Amino acid sequence: MKKAPEFTTFSKQVGSIIAINIILLVLGIIQVPIVTKNLGPSLYGMWSLINSTISLIIPFSMLSFSMSIIRFLAVEKDLNRIREDFYSACSLVFISGFILSLIGFILSGLLATAFLKDNNAVSYIRLSSILILLNSIFPILLAFFRTGNKIAIYNFLNLGLTILQVGLIIVFVTLGYELTGIIMAFIISALLLDLIAFIIVAKQIGFQRPRFTNMKTYLKWGIPLIPSSAILWIISVSDRYIINHFLGISAAGIYNAAYGIGFYSSFILMPIGIVLYPIISKLYDEGKRIECADYFKYAFKYLMMFTVPAAVGLSILAKPLLRILTTSEFVSGSSVVPLIAFGGVFFCFYQIGIYVIHLVGKTKINFNLLVIAAILNVILNIVLVPHLGILGAGLASLLAYTVLGIFTLIITERYLKFSLSFFFILKSLISSAVMAGVIWLIRPNSLSTIIISMVAGVIIYFGALALMKGFGKEELNFLVSFTRNKKQFS
Repeated sequence: MKKAPEFTTFSKQVGSIIAINIILLVLGIIQVPIVTKNLGPSLYGMWSLINSTISLIIPFSMLSFSMSIIRFLAVEKDLNRIREDFYSACSLVFISGFILSLIGFILSGLLATAFLKDNNAVSYIRLSSILILLNSIFPILLAFFRTGNKIAIYNFLNLGLTILQVGLIIVFVTLGYELTGIIMAFIISALLLDLIAFIIVAKQIGFQRPRFTNMKTYLKWGIPLIPSSAILWIISVSDRYIINHFLGISAAGIYNAAYGIGFYSSFILMPIGIVLYPIISKLYDEGKRIECADYFKYAFKYLMMFTVPAAVGLSILAKPLLRILTTSEFVSGSSVVPLIAFGGVFFCFYQIGIYVIHLVGKTKINFNLLVIAAILNVILNIVLVPHLGILGAGLASLLAYTVLGIFTLIITERYLKFSLSFFFILKSLISSAVMAGVIWLIRPNSLSTIIISMVAGVIIYFGALALMKGFGKEELNFLVSFTRNKKQFS
């Protein structure tokens, strides 16, 4: 078979983003104890609900332009067209983000009483409202670098944002500003990175006054995706509000901490998706369906190679992780972590499949799939949370993500068939079970033993997978090319 150097570029870019995401993961883990131990379950629960509300609003202010830019500019060669479309999109997002931030500020009292049930939250909501604007612009700027294959700059901006966030959080918390300081840390870091990213873009393509010439096409393609983003929010975030209603804001904080740790199982999804979507968009537009299917095949296989053992490992380490990273009040959430961790695996099913649906322009299918999962999730939460507490919310999330992921892959086959490597997934599950047994024997109960367990787990997992011939010469070449450009995937 003829060798395809494009796969080497793909895997090399994915590898660089994986490396950055591992650093981001470590920084995120460092951030958890700083925030939870200084805020406690109540304030942390309030912050999680405010943050969740912002995450609902942002898709409406972004107008799906982060996806539209990649979809339409991935194959564009005309610099004038790129410049015109990019600045026009940025301008529209700035306007919509500003309007929604202003609305959030004005309605802060209503939001505090209706959703958070705490008048003390008004000042926090007002301060946080600026994040709607700032957090809407940043993904648009990142989309430019994804489209232009500027992965190094993309990595630099993401890493810089997180480092600045963590650093400022430490400073403000040390000074005794609690939740106000944490919100300020997010605002300052987002503002600075937005400015830096914008300056880099302007230096690369120059500046041009937006004329909004092609925005009708962008809006026509992207607006149908906005309700889908909102409904995905219902699946992934609405359970905090239901928990707050039935169990109180402290329970919502405990659940949010457990959810955050569990969903780290899907950490590999973003690195693969960031590189994959621009490439498959270009290939599909050029009519290269076979190559497109090949990318999906290997992307899915390597998602499973990492997400399955991550879910198993996080499930085993849930209690010691929460005990070390948070306070004793949060440890009760350890029973939720396995449910969310495996929910993250099925979410990867959905995310890979939905790229196919985006390529063929069947965005209505995306909407219908999410509606089914959202209705299921809300009903299950309402039924299970009063009886099972936060465990019921975790179970509802797992079932909703499972239905969403499986249904998406089934429908995807109508438009583009690619191998799902079921036999490999079975080998990954067996290797993960062996890894879990070793971690259980170590019985980690301190930071040092947790680190030892993680290192041992990785070695045992890949060792067992190699013994079962879970990956052959093709896969080994693909993995080696993550860090080396000498070998090519065939």
